[in-house]
Amino acid sequence: MRRAALLAVLVAFCFGCGDDTPTSPSSTPTNATERFDDIINVREAKFFPFSVGSSGTVTINLASLSPLDRPGVVNATMEIGWGKAIKDDSGTVIGCDLARVTQTTPALAAQLSDTLTAASDYCANIADVGGLRESVNFSMRISHP
Repeated sequence: MRRAALLAVLVAFCFGCGDDTPTSPSSTPTNATERFDDIINVREAKFFPFSVGSSGTVTINLASLSPLDRPGVVNATMEIGWGKAIKDDSGTVIGCDLARVTQTTPALAAQLSDTLTAASDYCANIADVGGLRESVNFSMRISHP
């Protein structure tokens, strides 16, 4: 009886071993997250260049605005966006040709998400659209392939 049970178990294991088809590992593209921390003045715009090695999703998050000289937060509407980096003849990034923008306030989650279809040099942008009353610190997160 034991032999019959052992034989049945061995036969069951053998049926599961018959497929020799190799499987390839699945590769999930990884995104890089870069921070853009700086000071922005009233009615000013700033950009941050970044390079994308492959097509994929870019997300931009205006994480915070804070006063320069005291603790706290500033809840002002800002414009954030992305575009193609503009370079001079020596390859230095000198501007940002915006492709998509949105007006938003600081938040924990990304406020702008888009698909970039080509490996290239891009830029993230932030601009005061009239919400600031003083210069502030800001922090943005740019996640990209």
